[in-house]
Amino acid sequence: MSSSDKRFIGGGLRLASGSAAPRLDHGYFQNEVRPMLGSILLQKGLITHERLDAALAQARVTGMRLGEALIAGGWLYEPELAAALAEQFGLRYVDLVRHPLDPTAANLLPVEVARRMFAVPVRFLDAGRVEVAVADPCDVDVQALEQILGRGVDLVVGERSAIQDAWRYAPSTSA
Repeated sequence: MSSSDKRFIGGGLRLASGSAAPRLDHGYFQNEVRPMLGSILLQKGLITHERLDAALAQARVTGMRLGEALIAGGWLYEPELAAALAEQFGLRYVDLVRHPLDPTAANLLPVEVARRMFAVPVRFLDAGRVEVAVADPCDVDVQALEQILGRGVDLVVGERSAIQDAWRYAPSTSA
């Protein structure tokens, strides 16, 4: 291995230059079409490189997602994570605490489906569509949501705890 190849680990990831201890160069992915969550949080100044490394290590060991590890470590707050996820996926962030949802809309989705997708309908939109808040866009099957709701769906990202709290409006199919 030549000296220039020693900068690369695991298929092209770079070590950060000038770092006292070896750590990944988190800037490597910042110009991707969909930037990595860690890159977004670093760019916003919400976490440090060291905390990102620690959270990534914890996520590898525990199986937690990066955001969960950062929140569990006390390094990030839920609204910050939700806003960063919204930015990552090109969606809008909705604060369900400041902007309460429409109970009629929330009542459209059975609680079993809401829990599986960590989602809650927020409000009705023009042309018969419904806005649905999700904790993580990766967990949602938009086509299934549209079929269940019987209308088009526009996703937004909300805080996990606020979505969970909103489930009190969702009907239960097991009753």
